[in-house]
Amino acid sequence: MINLNKAEVIDKVLVNLESYYEREYSELKQVGYTHVTEGLIRDAAGDLVEKLLQNIFDTINNFLGCDKIVSKVGSTDFLKKTIEYKGKVYVNDKIQVDRHVWYKNKRIAFIENKTYLDTCYYDRALADFKKIAQALYQEGKNPSAYAYIVFAGQDAGKENTFLTYKAEFYNETKWLFKDCNGIEPQTFFFLKGKRRSVNPWYKTKFELNHQVISDFVELILSLLD
Repeated sequence: MINLNKAEVIDKVLVNLESYYEREYSELKQVGYTHVTEGLIRDAAGDLVEKLLQNIFDTINNFLGCDKIVSKVGSTDFLKKTIEYKGKVYVNDKIQVDRHVWYKNKRIAFIENKTYLDTCYYDRALADFKKIAQALYQEGKNPSAYAYIVFAGQDAGKENTFLTYKAEFYNETKWLFKDCNGIEPQTFFFLKGKRRSVNPWYKTKFELNHQVISDFVELILSLLD
């Protein structure tokens, strides 16, 4: 980890994020009450999640020197892997997740953004993380050297199911990638409270979970060298 005052960085992230959240949430609320289509409301909520995540990276970058964290949209940073099937070789060169995080010209993390996370979304996120890990392994890289993160607003699933999927992912990646550690995906619910469909985010301004956000910042800082 680089030489930073971790407590100072976290405090600044929380202050900036609270202020930013206050401003941006008003837009989500307006969309929710002025647009009848669920698609527009979902898009606005998803956009807010991405903005909050980017705000965290922007604040951390204010403490860094010339080398900044770069959070790329997945569609601008594809990975590739080959697949052999019945004597033919196929190429999948569009492997991505929502955010690919870089530092000093190296990928350090892969992030899926979710307004809320249920077990179905989590299962799909892990499937995408598996493709990422396979692509890295084919490049000769150690897949367990990266962080695989789900950054979600609210918890909408059962803890036991989340843990079961996480355990399966760890065991499977440990078996797939020889001489590599199993991969443990990290999940951060940055809003307090469980999701209830009858009380959507745009109707209730759920509080930011400072402890979870602090833990997320600590993880990111630990990846910087």
